Amino acid sequence: MNHATLRKFEVPLLESLGYEVFLPKIFPYDEGNLSASIDYSRDAGLSIPSQELDVLNRHDFYSGLSPEVAEIANRHFDIAFFGFFPPQLAGLIRQFKNVCVMRPFGLANGVTYTDVTVASLKYFFLDELQKNKSRFWFGQAYDHLAEIETGVYLEKAITLPLGLDDARVTDEWTGEDAKILFVCPRIGSSPYFNYIYRNFLRTFGEYPYIIGGAQPIDIPDSNVTGMLPRDDYDRMMRRTRVMFYHSQEMRHLHYHPLEAVRLGMPLVFMAGGMLDLLGGASLPGRCKTEAEAKKKIKAILDGDKKLIATIKASQGVLLRSMSREFCEIGWRKEFPKIEASVDHCRAQAMANSNKRKKVAVILPAAYRGGTLNMVKLLAKMLRRGSLEHELGVDVVFGYPDNPIYSEADWRDLYAEGIETRPFRTAEIDGVDLSEIQACLGYEPKTQKTRFTLHKDGTYDFLDCDFWLLGSDRYVHPIAPLRPYCVFAHDYLQRYYIPLMGNDYERGFIETARNGIAVLANTPHTIEDIVHYVGKPRNQTILVPHVAELDQLEDDSRTVKKGSYFIWTTNLGPHKNHVKTLKALNQYYTGYAGKLDCYVTGVGSDQLDPNSEVDDSRLPDHIKDARAFIRKNPQLAKRLNILGDVSSLEYAAQMKGARFLLHNVIMDNGTLCAVEAAYVGTPTLSSDYPPMRYISERYSLNAEFFDSSDPIFLAKRLQEMEIIWQSKQAVLPSVEHLKQFGWRGVSYDFFSSIKGILGVK
Repeated sequence: MNHATLRKFEVPLLESLGYEVFLPKIFPYDEGNLSASIDYSRDAGLSIPSQELDVLNRHDFYSGLSPEVAEIANRHFDIAFFGFFPPQLAGLIRQFKNVCVMRPFGLANGVTYTDVTVASLKYFFLDELQKNKSRFWFGQAYDHLAEIETGVYLEKAITLPLGLDDARVTDEWTGEDAKILFVCPRIGSSPYFNYIYRNFLRTFGEYPYIIGGAQPIDIPDSNVTGMLPRDDYDRMMRRTRVMFYHSQEMRHLHYHPLEAVRLGMPLVFMAGGMLDLLGGASLPGRCKTEAEAKKKIKAILDGDKKLIATIKASQGVLLRSMSREFCEIGWRKEFPKIEASVDHCRAQAMANSNKRKKVAVILPAAYRGGTLNMVKLLAKMLRRGSLEHELGVDVVFGYPDNPIYSEADWRDLYAEGIETRPFRTAEIDGVDLSEIQACLGYEPKTQKTRFTLHKDGTYDFLDCDFWLLGSDRYVHPIAPLRPYCVFAHDYLQRYYIPLMGNDYERGFIETARNGIAVLANTPHTIEDIVHYVGKPRNQTILVPHVAELDQLEDDSRTVKKGSYFIWTTNLGPHKNHVKTLKALNQYYTGYAGKLDCYVTGVGSDQLDPNSEVDDSRLPDHIKDARAFIRKNPQLAKRLNILGDVSSLEYAAQMKGARFLLHNVIMDNGTLCAVEAAYVGTPTLSSDYPPMRYISERYSLNAEFFDSSDPIFLAKRLQEMEIIWQSKQAVLPSVEHLKQFGWRGVSYDFFSSIKGILGVK
């Protein structure tokens, strides 16, 4: 925490309890930290090695914990005290091994910390909190804050009274400036404070006034001072005739009315707020109505010495519960509970050394081909990477209960010790979700949204600590019952609008937005996640791009290069079929192309106009492709449409091809180019950012063309006839490519997601 006034009181108190105290040196300059500052004064007395202290001092603890900082913190700190900053709370719960004491100071009437936690970190974070409750404390500043909370916040509430340094009346007030001092920050940036400011002007605007408080946006009012240096602020308080405090919040109190009392400044305040609980219920400065406040303030501005003396003589009672003497009693009473949990953490760390995290990797829909392979790779990298980190995460692979799958599809997962589990999806509404959540001890507000559940017939994956969703393709967002992240393959709909219907975005986008993080394996898709999905950049993770090379390693046959190139595709509308076919037709008719074109990929057999397919059931772009082939017999004669072949057949055909043709409008890049290079086949690809990234990452030296220009592609095909051998000569070695296989990148993959898994 960096709150200057709070630090001045609580740090010496913690030191008196026998603790060294580290103070963060970086904080975000935002509206939650307008009273924050930096203090290096304790660094010299810390037993932390200087090199590690430098790392801590350079870190922004408000954004969470990096792996390096988490390791240092876990080694040196027994307890973390922190304010209610949701990313900070999440980072500590997920990555700090020791005791966490949150310091709530109260919220507006009707708002709970539970509600704000759910809104900021999603409901599933409460499950994480529940699992870590033995090392968590809701260290409330006032003893009545937790009474409106539920779950862990209510169960683990202790009162550590909020104090004020030197909480005694110093009587430094002089009051020669006959104005009202009203502290109201963030007028231009907060609707809440803007309303308070306007209400103050409506009631007291006819009197001379000064508005204190930090203003991130300039206010066109010469009476608004903005943020002042501490000495200037104190001088203003000493000189101004009276302070008015508006708040009638029962669970939040600002420091400034107490600072006014400490200086001996008359305080006029509204009844019904926190000051009543601190002894202000019978004070002469208390007002039940604005009219009463206005009358008293006018009298003070006019110099009513009797009223001023009466208010000043009695209001010191407000400081009693803020004094070191009073607060230290409460702290010393409750601190043994915190220290007992420190001891419990140490014992539990030993007992849980063999306890393993369990993560479900879920294939959302009945995919085959590249998407299925990629999601299986995620599961294998997660499992192997955890073992390489000596953490041993158990992995469950969930897949749709669909006859297109057989046990043969999961043999590679079984070989890695990964459990598989079929599921069926079910929809629930907000009422159903609230009933589930209520069983866990919370009283959430019912949402109107519908949600998706994975029903596996037993635990519905609730036996897992974390879900890694292999895609965001959900009609309705996932029920937030466990923390999860999403792997985003691409956002084609951003570039090819007809891809989906009018309502496609809601489930997809909300599923991504609601997760802890969204993963992607190309920088281009990361940018789509930020700018299209709207996910904050610090909630995106660029994971290593990986190539599935096992199917090629299993095929040791030597295949002679044939008189053909290979076009890998599927039925997706972004695959640019008609323009590719136009280019091929021009290649054969205009450039007397010598190489045949072999076509492979899931569903590609439906491009064959002679295949027995009901045209009425085909999408328009496939109908157009079939019609084009039918009208151009010379093209049809040179196409060899293989369809979805086995892995061994695919490897053989790729080995025999002179080059690979890849033409799409946009996607996340194709691994086929890496597979082609592995077997000595160069690539000719449409030019777009992910393919440029893949070519550079793997050193493919691919050739590129404009996907919108069939004539140019025809010319490039003719050129590849001639240069394919020279392009083959500059392909990367097998040894070079193997380092990008899933085994080679598993360690780095796990490193990139370790923090969000909560693995310590």
